[in-house]
Amino acid sequence: MFLLNFIPDAFLLWVVNAILIAGIIGTVVAFFFGFFIRYIPWIIPYRMLLQIVALVLLIAGVYFKGGVGVEMSWRARVAEMEAKVAISEQKSKEANTQIQTVYVDRVKVVKEKQIVIQEKLKTVEVKIDANCKVVPEAISILNEAAVGVKK
Repeated sequence: MFLLNFIPDAFLLWVVNAILIAGIIGTVVAFFFGFFIRYIPWIIPYRMLLQIVALVLLIAGVYFKGGVGVEMSWRARVAEMEAKVAISEQKSKEANTQIQTVYVDRVKVVKEKQIVIQEKLKTVEVKIDANCKVVPEAISILNEAAVGVKK
């Protein structure tokens, strides 16, 4: 049924409706007005063939009409889902720009805090002696740096 996607909807409906209408008219003519056919001599040998063809057209028309109905409902659902996907993509883009803005702001805050901590450590650097002992002030500065940014 995927080949139906290559045929325009209007043409497909036109063909299916034509088959259905031909089947209905042929069936009515062949079965219900069969007594008139008896009086037309050149149709008499083809009466059974006409009835079979009309019945096959009617059954095929009903079958195709149902198939086209299902195909159109699936196409409508696909179009609905595509619209939802487009909306979701748009919301995703907006959320990504928001997240990117928040991320840039956080990086900026961290960089500023890093510069401040480095400056504080430079002032305490003088107090660190040759034995590489860390003074308590440096430890408190590093602990302050380790604390996360509060929102």
